Amino acid sequence: MSPAGPDAGHGNDLGVLLVSASARLNRLYGRVLGQLDTSLTFRQHRMLRRVAEGHTSMAALAAFGNLTLPTVSGSVEGLVRRGLLERQDNPQNRRQIVLSLTPSGREAKEAGDAALEAVNDRLLQAVPDEHQQVLHESLVAIYDAATDVFQRSDPAIVSAAGTARVTEN
Repeated sequence: MSPAGPDAGHGNDLGVLLVSASARLNRLYGRVLGQLDTSLTFRQHRMLRRVAEGHTSMAALAAFGNLTLPTVSGSVEGLVRRGLLERQDNPQNRRQIVLSLTPSGREAKEAGDAALEAVNDRLLQAVPDEHQQVLHESLVAIYDAATDVFQRSDPAIVSAAGTARVTEN
């Protein structure tokens, strides 16, 4: 790690490094997606990906992304206005809206996928081949643990998770 990296002045705190790497990646991905012919934010790209993967209702998108319905609704509305998503009545339930990608939305999603894949390929060149499986397993474990904590409805659980870490050290 360079002297200007996230370890500078922070010792070897893995938590600080995790937060720093996450923030850096979020900004990098936002920059890459913002430079596409159809400029996207990281959130907009994730929304297009999720709809393409079959999460076609507002409730499904909210549940999958751990988001509120108003947040999803605002994101969807912006993508509809830009001609990237389409809303239709669900033939099985007229009170439900089904989302789908427009041809422009599919092109934007695919361009975003390709751009992020290129960035990820470049970033992963910094990780030796023999460490990539461990990195993969570690990231899956962190993602699953974060999802578990995030989905708990009791804010005290999230607070207790933080307290447990402090008291264990």
